[in-house]
Amino acid sequence: MRSISRLLLILIFIPLLAACISSAYNLHEGIQSFKAQDYRRAFIRLKPEAAKGQPDAQYAIGYMYYYGQGVVEDRKKAWYWINMAAEAGQPDAVVATKILERGSLEKKKIFQSKKLQNYPVEKILF
Repeated sequence: MRSISRLLLILIFIPLLAACISSAYNLHEGIQSFKAQDYRRAFIRLKPEAAKGQPDAQYAIGYMYYYGQGVVEDRKKAWYWINMAAEAGQPDAVVATKILERGSLEKKKIFQSKKLQNYPVEKILF
């Protein structure tokens, strides 16, 4: 009976251990690819880790979306991922959110001032 219990424990923990190792490998490979500017590979490796809540992966995914590195540029997705990383305390993401918020406020002020002057909206947004 005791050997069956040990066997069951081993069968339970092996997949868990393998998943942890795989996750750590993906994070490491993703970060290395990001540093090497192989953004497509970095995105593929880091996206699952970002979805699991890993702050460094979230920031990197947000960065890639913001600048269109390895993916199609998407500022809404960029903001989402960078904000998630900032909420988790990732230092670069915290700084980035402050910069993005400040830029957003400046753009809003410009938009409002130009709008008051009957300036064509298309020229402001594009």
